[in-house]
Amino acid sequence: MQTTLYQQALLSHHQNPTGFQHNIKPSAESDGYNPACGDEITVKISTEKNTITGISFEGESCAICRASASIMCQQVSSLSDVQAKESIALIESSFAQKVPFAEALSPLNGVFDFPVRQQCALLPWQTLKQCLSQFKNS
Repeated sequence: MQTTLYQQALLSHHQNPTGFQHNIKPSAESDGYNPACGDEITVKISTEKNTITGISFEGESCAICRASASIMCQQVSSLSDVQAKESIALIESSFAQKVPFAEALSPLNGVFDFPVRQQCALLPWQTLKQCLSQFKNS
């Protein structure tokens, strides 16, 4: 186990994930799968007036995927759908360009040196993107 990959903050999100199996009445939900690692995740969001009012995830996944989903739940709760899409685009471009994350997203910085594991970290965000595409101006 690489210490930079599994730093304490990432492990903390894995062990006590925000939004894991929370009971919400979803406006949209999507399933995501990462064949490289076997991660399977379902992301559910509830929305009101184009704002995410609740977010939850469930499934079987590795520590990186679960931690990333936990961070995602913290970051996008109460954002508008446009802001959430902007956050997803930032995450995707940061991984593509290897631009380190600041503050709340910094636990994911250890994943930059492991391209296969980047798929694990991106899966929750890509699954959220699918959720957001399911509705228009709710």
